[in-house]
Amino acid sequence: MFGSQALETAVGLALVFFVLASLASAIVEGISRLLRKRAKDLEETIGQMLSGSSTFDASAQRALDLFRGTAVYQAANVAAGRGRHWFRTELGPAYLSARSFANAVDELTGNEPLNSWLAGLKAEGRELTLDAKAAVEGWYDETMGRLSGAYKRWATAVLFVAGLVIAVAGNVSAFHTAQALWQQPAVREAALSAAEQAAAKAPSGDGLVGANVRTVQDLAGVGLPFGWEHAAHWSSVGWTASHVAGWLVTALLLMLGAPFWFDLLSRLVSLRSTGAKPPPASQDPAAATSLRTAVAGAPTAVLAPPAADPASKGAGG
Repeated sequence: MFGSQALETAVGLALVFFVLASLASAIVEGISRLLRKRAKDLEETIGQMLSGSSTFDASAQRALDLFRGTAVYQAANVAAGRGRHWFRTELGPAYLSARSFANAVDELTGNEPLNSWLAGLKAEGRELTLDAKAAVEGWYDETMGRLSGAYKRWATAVLFVAGLVIAVAGNVSAFHTAQALWQQPAVREAALSAAEQAAAKAPSGDGLVGANVRTVQDLAGVGLPFGWEHAAHWSSVGWTASHVAGWLVTALLLMLGAPFWFDLLSRLVSLRSTGAKPPPASQDPAAATSLRTAVAGAPTAVLAPPAADPASKGAGG
């Protein structure tokens, strides 16, 4: 009973954090698009790479302008603007492959804005050799890897802020949510039903929220203690401290992201429905397959010659 209650509470919490993390991720993505975060970071980084500048200065801007004039960038920009007739169309590409970058560098004929290494590769206006293009592609991929890490750190910080806003606006406390799920069987059962439906929707949680549970209001309809319908007791130190701490914990857990919570939700629902999945024979130490592998991998014993029988030795002497 205790194990089932704990598992069902965990399923309910995973559902809550999956829904809220999906909402927070949508907010972060909206902010990123509004600020042109990916496109601006890409352009500024390319400008710095081409100019050899450590910051996005005037030299980097000139190099970027030269890069924007290449056919490769123009094609990427046109593709990025498709479907944006009712919104800003000149947003610029958010991504560019290493091959496209190398081709654009090969296309550049004015060497003055390029850094010394690239200018050397383009000496006398010749086309880049295969080895030179490979070196440029490797350099670009390495730089984009660092840029991707910087973007993830930015997105994680914004995700925390968005999660905190959601937690405060919806009065979503991780502590009070867990308490309600643990103490109220009806709430726990409703959350389990919603969790099973959400987990059965698709094999991946990227951008997916169950149609029946999409917002904080929907979660409150399940019976969870969300919202500000009940009177707040700000004069009570205990009430204030528990809620503020609960909001902070909620925001911190939402930083793990919707895919993490969907994966955990699916695993917990599967565990509750079918029990623990048995390991395959190759990973079960007691299975014949594992035993046969262990025997086959054991070193073959070296057979020693039979010892002479003392009695026969004496008779022969």
